[in-house]
Amino acid sequence: MKKVFFALVSLLALAACNSSNAAEADMNNGDALEGVAFQIAKNYFFKNDQKIPANPKITTEEEFNKLFGMATTMGKDGMPTDIDFSKQFVLAIVLPQTDMATEIVPVKVEAKGDKLYYTYDVKVGEKQTFTIQPVSIIIIDKGVKQYENYEVILRNDQLMQENMKEVQAFLKECGAFFIATADSDQPRVRPFGVSEIINDRLYIMTGKVKDVFKQMAANGKFEICALKKSGSEWMRLSGTLVNDETLAVKEEFLNRNAGLKSMYKADDDNMAVLYITDATARFCSFSAPERKVHF
Repeated sequence: MKKVFFALVSLLALAACNSSNAAEADMNNGDALEGVAFQIAKNYFFKNDQKIPANPKITTEEEFNKLFGMATTMGKDGMPTDIDFSKQFVLAIVLPQTDMATEIVPVKVEAKGDKLYYTYDVKVGEKQTFTIQPVSIIIIDKGVKQYENYEVILRNDQLMQENMKEVQAFLKECGAFFIATADSDQPRVRPFGVSEIINDRLYIMTGKVKDVFKQMAANGKFEICALKKSGSEWMRLSGTLVNDETLAVKEEFLNRNAGLKSMYKADDDNMAVLYITDATARFCSFSAPERKVHF
């Protein structure tokens, strides 16, 4: 089972650097998520002379035919699913070749603002005597809302957790990081120093008496900038902060950061722990292109 688990982690990490529960993004964060209908496209294969696309969205027949071929089989369902790119577009997930039995399972597509959140699962089975290239293609109608113009956010529980852990490891390595909030029309920036992953959420903490908390309460949108000590690598993290009054979470945060116990108590009506939702992290450096992940 350990081999299967690590195979899954490796596949997901390679699957989508630009990509957990999609409903999490909607908590205390404006408009509701809207379900988007889709159809599963069958009997297509990924051409092995092509590079796995970084963006799952494909809007033209020319681009699609460059990447995929038809895998016609016998029987009434043997023909590839028709795709009319004048009215439809596709979201395609392609994983690296593997000798593990692997299935990509579309779960749901939801719209919010100008983003499409595509949630999927990856099921990994036993080792095989041959290799496969796991592929999943779903078809979405462009519709009156022109969904083909929306930014696509891939959501997969295992991948989102790996992304979250990578972000927190970066923050820990930097030590101090700077968080910007909005004070009416005035941006405000100040240093923070602690973050923790608790119950599969990434938290920061502050005091309710501080102006920064009042700004977060009024507008949960934020941006963090963290710079490594080398000065050549940095990360920008944006999303929405949600206040969490769970006593057990506050206690765990303090247990991991004993130095804060002289200033805060879990039940003192001042300590605030806030978790990050709908997050986008951009990893940047002077020597490599920007890399973007979501959680």
